[in-house]
Parts: sequence; structure tokens; C-alpha cells
Amino acid sequence: QQARAQHTAEAPEWQKLLHMRRNIWGIRQSEIDAPDFFLSPRGRRDPQAELDATLEAFFDAGSSTEPAACRYPARYTWLRDQLHFDARIPAPACPRYENWRAQMDAQSATLVFASYYMNNPASMYGHTFLKLNRKDSDKNPLLDYSANYAATVTTHSDVLYALYGLSGLYRGNFSTLPYYMKIQEYNHMESRDLWEYRLTLTPDEVNRLVAHLWELGHTSIAYYFFNKNCSYQLLPVLEVARPTLDLSSGFWVRVVPADTLRRVTREPGLVAQVVERPSHVHQMLAARARLSKSEIDLASHFGEHSTASDQQALQALPTGRQALVLDAAHDYFRYRVGFVRDQPDAVQEQEQALLLARSRVNVQSPALSQEEITHNAVSPDQGHASLRVSAAQGFTSRSPFEEVSIRGGLHDLLDPPRGYLPGNTLEMFHIRLRHDYERNTVYVQQASLADIVSLSGWDRWVHPLSWRLRTGLETANDLPKDPENSLFYGLRFGSGMSYHSQIWKQEIFYLLSDVDSGVGHVFEDGYRAGFGGSAGTTVQLADFWRIQVEGRYDRYPVGQVGELVDWRFINAVDLCRRLQWRTTLERQNQYKELLLSLNLYL
Repeated sequence: QQARAQHTAEAPEWQKLLHMRRNIWGIRQSEIDAPDFFLSPRGRRDPQAELDATLEAFFDAGSSTEPAACRYPARYTWLRDQLHFDARIPAPACPRYENWRAQMDAQSATLVFASYYMNNPASMYGHTFLKLNRKDSDKNPLLDYSANYAATVTTHSDVLYALYGLSGLYRGNFSTLPYYMKIQEYNHMESRDLWEYRLTLTPDEVNRLVAHLWELGHTSIAYYFFNKNCSYQLLPVLEVARPTLDLSSGFWVRVVPADTLRRVTREPGLVAQVVERPSHVHQMLAARARLSKSEIDLASHFGEHSTASDQQALQALPTGRQALVLDAAHDYFRYRVGFVRDQPDAVQEQEQALLLARSRVNVQSPALSQEEITHNAVSPDQGHASLRVSAAQGFTSRSPFEEVSIRGGLHDLLDPPRGYLPGNTLEMFHIRLRHDYERNTVYVQQASLADIVSLSGWDRWVHPLSWRLRTGLETANDLPKDPENSLFYGLRFGSGMSYHSQIWKQEIFYLLSDVDSGVGHVFEDGYRAGFGGSAGTTVQLADFWRIQVEGRYDRYPVGQVGELVDWRFINAVDLCRRLQWRTTLERQNQYKELLLSLNLYL
């Protein structure tokens, strides 16, 4: 009766504890869809019914199972403070919860972003999770715990993986793991940087956060790749910790981890500090940069298979230089053999010999500075917004046209590079519509599902494969047909190598071999398939100015026989943080096009 008189069920704090919000249709319901999270059968849609059931469960002293207050400690604490029922409902003993809470020993919290990882479809957009900092976290952060929300994958089929992820057939679960396991997974095994955003949560807010994580650990939520994903589900948790926050509103159709980072960092007073934890590869290359060419050769030999002459060459160096060489050699060795625990005996013996050689050099190498490792890296929240809309005016050898386009996400080679990995394109759901002046027709120029390019630089120690994948609807401009009658479905894949340099400011040179196929009525036999290659370069002339030059040749011996010769030049100039101007010149066989476009990042 007291709760009803105070309208406790309508309090924002109570509804945030239930993850209750109005959906895109205006219907109020909890975003947690598992019945086991609620004590009332109507609890998902009726906050009053859930409140009544919760209070009834708290007063039920005759239950033989674990007290409801132990299952819902965040609910219990908040309702106790609102209704002051301490004398009537003494706090029950909750050994499981208290032991878990003591193990966390959380004194503060950090939001962590694992950078983009192009070799796993589920990680291309990055990943966010929480770190629960212990009292002595600054001295040894590896002992902290992490709180993670992720899909529980139940199939190994790529087709089913995509289908389940898009339709919410996977269940998402919250879990807690030691932070060092996340460092092992992301920093070491996947060579991903971790960006730590230290939050200003008070001790009471951290206690509420931990208590709510316990509540969520007993349930699951439908996982949707586009919106209700790993990054989104952390926002309602932070809103429970600090109820004055409104971080999750406005994310209806799509949620990208970098966009949630921007939402968190723009909340006044929520983020105290941003720190990068570089990947093992970045630390390894930074340590190698301290060496001369001959010392790098020596470190390479020790990291692979050293000889007696290598031992003599090492002994000829000053003691301090020996330490630097052996430290770099061990970094290279660990990267080369991998970070799995169970290694062959020969690998273990080689590492033991390398560590023994290092132990004989009784000199400690100076620690790498943050500047040496990061090279002025920019945190991902500083990057451009992921949604891009464009308006353009074009001229072709056939007719002038107007174009509008929208790209769901995320980045291409000529977008502003701040906060993104160099040499990577990740474009999803890019639609381009054109209006032809002469024929007064509107047609689809492009409707791509995915356009992915990974141009990771080739290095003496690091040899990543460069690759590209493009699939979706596109126009066969190389054929002498009207564009509105030239749409087909294409699939293109290529692999090769790329090289990053700093001759001017930042350059990427790449060479890829490709296979290409297309299906559609535009082809005489309804399809074509072939192979070829492409080569190009992107050059950053200034912080606001980039160009790209690419040449491509394909030969189609199957289906409609023919060839395609494509030349492209793009000039991109950033006008401000949200606006970019591009000039594109392209020729495909006899077709020529000039496109003047204005890009707006939202």
C-alpha cells in the first residue's frame, strides 16, 4: 500500500532496474525477454505487477530456496531505501552473492573498447565491456575483473550465424572474467588495442552496478547484431548505476560500439580519463624500433633459430644493448609461436633457452614510453560518426545525373582517419540512387550489403594477409547498356599484400588478386565469372586531404565473355568534423564518369 501511494512503480529508478522502456511502436516493456528475470508473469510489461511480486517475495520468509533479496540485491537495496522496511524485513544472509562480490572487490569502473578486428565478422565493429577496478588496480590491473555481455553462439555454420544474429535467435548473457583473460584474448591473441575509459561512478553507484550485474547474471536477453548487441546492453546497466543518465535512448535501428563510446564520453562528468593499452604487436614493434638494423637481424635470429655465430655477435654488444635485443627477440618469439598454453616441447625448450640467455644479462631495459608505443594514436570515440549521407552531382559519357546515398556504417579508406585503423574499409548497407536528366529516370546505382577491405601493412616480423570482399547489387557500367537496365548481383573477393610507408605523411600501396562474379539479366547468359587483379595507393597529403588511385583488370571467360578495365582517382577533402568533399574520376572500358559529392557524417 505504501509503494502504491508513493507511485514507486513509476519511478525511473525502478523502471531502469527492469530495463523498461518504450519501443519504436510506443509500447512500454522490458528489453529483457527471459521470463526468469521477472517474479510476476506480467512483469515484463507491467512494472506495478513486478513491484507487487517483488515485495511479496521479499516478505516471504517461509521459502526454502534462496531468499529473493539475494537473487535481486539491487532491487532490494533500492526498495529498502524508498520504503524503509528494514525493521520488518531484516537483510538476509546471502553467502553466494557476498562471496562473489568480495571476489570482485570493485571500487570503481572502467568502460573498455577492444579495437576493430577485421578477421572475425562478429568483431569488425569492435567490442565494449566493463572493467571492475579493485582497490589496488593502479598497481596491478591484471587482477581486476571484467563484466562482459556477448551472444552465446550455438552453431558453426556461417549462414546460420548471420541468420540467428540478425533475427535475435541467439541468447546474450552477462558474465564476469578476470581482466587478464581479456588481455590475453584481445591484446595478445588478436593483436587488438584496448582503450580504457575510466568512469566517475561513486562508491554507491559502483555497488549498485555490481548488484545489478549479479541480477543479470541469472538471465539472458535476445541478442541482435544490429541494435541489441554487446555495446548497447552496457548502457542500461550504467543507467542503473547512475539513474540520472540517459544513454540508451535514440538507438533504435543500429548501434555501433564507437557510437556508444561517443554517447558516454559526451555525458558531462562521466569519463575521468582515457588510457590505451596497446596490443602485443604494437609493443613488439616499438621495442624493435630501439634497435639498429644489425641488432634487428640478431633479434630475428634469436626469435627464430639462433646459431653459435649469433651468440658471439650478441656477446660483442654492450650489456644494455644485449638486453634490448633479447627482449625484442622474446616479444617476436611469442608473437610467432602464438599465446596458447599448450606448446610443443621444442617450442618450450626454445623459449626456455631464450629466457635463460636473458637472465644472464643482469640489466633491466628501460620501459617503453606511451609515445613510443602509440605514435599519437587517437581514441576511437574521436572518430567520425558511423552513419554517412551524401548528395552528389555527376556527369557521364551518357548523361548528367544527381545522386543521393546513405551508408549504414562504418568507414572507408578516404573517410577522416582519426580513431580508425589505417587501411581498412567496413561499409555495410550502402545504397546509392540516381536521377538521370535526359531520360528523367530514377534508378539504383548500388545497393551493397558489404564492402570490406583490410590492407594491413606487410612487415618483416608481421605478415598479415590483405584482402577485400564486396557483395550486393551494382551497375554494370562497363557494358553498353542504359544504367537503369544494368543492375546485377555481384560477389568479389581478393587477397594479396599491402605496404604502409611515411614518405609524405601516410601512404598505403596494395596489390590484390581477385575473383569476380555477377548474376543478372544484364548479361547475355544471365551471369559472368572471371578473375583478375587490382593495384593502387592511398596517400594522406595533409590531415584534411587524401587521394586514392586504383587500377583494376578482370577477364571473364565464363558466362558473358569479356574483360573490364577500370581506372579510378578520388580526391577527398575534409571541410570540418562532419563534412567532406569528394571528387571522383572513373573510367570502366568506354564508360567515363565525374562525380562531385558532399558527405555528411551523422
